[in-house]
Amino acid sequence: MDKNAWQIAVFFAGAALGGMYLGGYEWLRFFAYFGSWGTFGLIGSSIGLGWFGYQVLLTCYRHGLRSLHDLFSHFFGEAIAPSLSALTHFFLLTYAGAITSQYASTLSNGFTAWFLILLPILIAAALVLGGWQRITSGMAISLSAGFLLYALIFMDHLHVPIPSLGYQLNFYWMVHALSFLGLHFLLCLVLCLPFTSRAANERSILLGVRTGCLLFFAVALLGHAILLAYWHDVHSSAAPTMLIISQLLPSAGWGHITLSFLHLGIWIAALFYSLAAPVAHRNDLRMQPIILVMMGSMLVFGGLAQAFPWSLSILASGATYCGLLLLLRMLWVRQRP
Repeated sequence: MDKNAWQIAVFFAGAALGGMYLGGYEWLRFFAYFGSWGTFGLIGSSIGLGWFGYQVLLTCYRHGLRSLHDLFSHFFGEAIAPSLSALTHFFLLTYAGAITSQYASTLSNGFTAWFLILLPILIAAALVLGGWQRITSGMAISLSAGFLLYALIFMDHLHVPIPSLGYQLNFYWMVHALSFLGLHFLLCLVLCLPFTSRAANERSILLGVRTGCLLFFAVALLGHAILLAYWHDVHSSAAPTMLIISQLLPSAGWGHITLSFLHLGIWIAALFYSLAAPVAHRNDLRMQPIILVMMGSMLVFGGLAQAFPWSLSILASGATYCGLLLLLRMLWVRQRP
């Protein structure tokens, strides 16, 4: 596997898992709530991320698309591309701020929660100064640590009850799986676009996406199985993984929190860099002011979600709809003669 394929694999897996995968709430919400149907949703989302992600990244490689602006120009036309690109940047930053605020709220309230919102942003700023190499290394280490953590938890409780298919026999599991696909499809594109244009060939992209998708599925399936195994303890928790770890080994709780914030900071750094670099290149601007604006915007959105908890779902859902719009447009374009 060459360097570009490895980078695509690392960031594809990191984007597919998301910034808060170590907390477990996203998997609980999108998949574990629906029992065995949620397992089907997870499998379908994994296949969809791999197939759609590869098709769009391949299109970007063949047409020399290097940014969200280029991608929207290709699929929607030059007239509307700037507006869609700006809107998507906005919603990605609101999503990042919202999930950071949500996790901070599960740990503390008041001034401490505000500090916890700021902490991963500061970690991201330090990593961005080191460039892609430092961010890539950090992402690879955090993914490896997360896989090891979930594997150790799973080994402690190998029996996973399989819920009856009669449980949650409705279409909500499909709606949630599509929502997860739309959101993380967009994240995968944003984080992998900088490396796609530098790929040696199409096979390098295919190998990177396949490896990243398999890594995502392995970690996600472990996390899903753990949530099902501890269902009665965690089904109403906003931080299920932390609750499980505190039951198994209370002294390891702070280690898990530290790892979660480090991964979130690395993920935010990758998001900042992948959004800011194309804007700086296209408009001949310096990176630092753009990164500062993004940091300030994310802090504002995180504070807004902290002050008004009811706004959390609104702030976090915009990126999902942008991803679904892009996905549907790609399918429409592919169907045209």
